[in-house]
Amino acid sequence: MPIWVFMVRYEGEMACTTHFTEKGAMLAAIGDMLEYLGVEDEEDAQRVYNSYGGIAEGEQIESPAWDQEKMRKMNINELNGIFGEWVEKTWDSHEYDVEITKTMVRA
Repeated sequence: MPIWVFMVRYEGEMACTTHFTEKGAMLAAIGDMLEYLGVEDEEDAQRVYNSYGGIAEGEQIESPAWDQEKMRKMNINELNGIFGEWVEKTWDSHEYDVEITKTMVRA
């Protein structure tokens, strides 16, 4: 039986959660990243997303989705894009890392 594992390393400590679906693991990972980045509302999302380089000074780029309720209604392809956008904002941190992987449960 396939399962999806969300793994996170934060300040040298590792944790993981297992999920029956890739979507469940993806939602958990995005939620954890947003918590790490301090995103609780639209204003936080915009501030955080635009503060991590890659844009011209004074330019504002609309942040990816951050609302868990809205993301639950999205398909896996949409969530993959959102995951990719937010995970880029964590790459400069040497204290935080996330990964999602598929594995099998065996008897």
